[in-house]
Amino acid sequence: MENQNYPVYPGTALRVGSGGSDVKIMQQYLNGIGVVYTSINRLKVDSKFGNETQNAVIRFQKQFNLSPDGVIGKNTWDKIVTVYLSVADYKPLDVKTKYPGLIMNGSSGDSVRFIQSYLNTVKKKKNYAWPTLTIDGKFGNNTRAAVSGFQYAYNLSVDGKVGSKTWNMLIPEFNTLIKL
Repeated sequence: MENQNYPVYPGTALRVGSGGSDVKIMQQYLNGIGVVYTSINRLKVDSKFGNETQNAVIRFQKQFNLSPDGVIGKNTWDKIVTVYLSVADYKPLDVKTKYPGLIMNGSSGDSVRFIQSYLNTVKKKKNYAWPTLTIDGKFGNNTRAAVSGFQYAYNLSVDGKVGSKTWNMLIPEFNTLIKL
């Protein structure tokens, strides 16, 4: 990054219980990043590093191939700043979300949030008819219908489950479409 007024890592990791202006900046940056990477929960910008901030950090870390520990150390800080600036410059960076194994009806957690977010982006950018998903991390009937719609549209075997072939088609498609 060029020598401008970007927030510099404070030298101490931010974690649950941390507070102050550095936490506030990271909350603002994560909210800005969440405009494109919608699986990252919106945060109340209150300068307090609580569980919601920790969850947002973990979701960010998982998408950008960082150790998902929920702590903003130097690597995570620098990546948050870099991704925020890429979003602000309308040049979002590719997610590197790792395939977590088979995901299907009844599954829950961050991997489902990622799928829901990525499918919503594909739907919006390509004007597909599958349901717009609530990003809640719960794989129910609407998520299954959206997965099936994606599979059909991309000539995959339609089973409504996210296996490695669906995952490996969805991630690059999301990465391509966020740049349009």
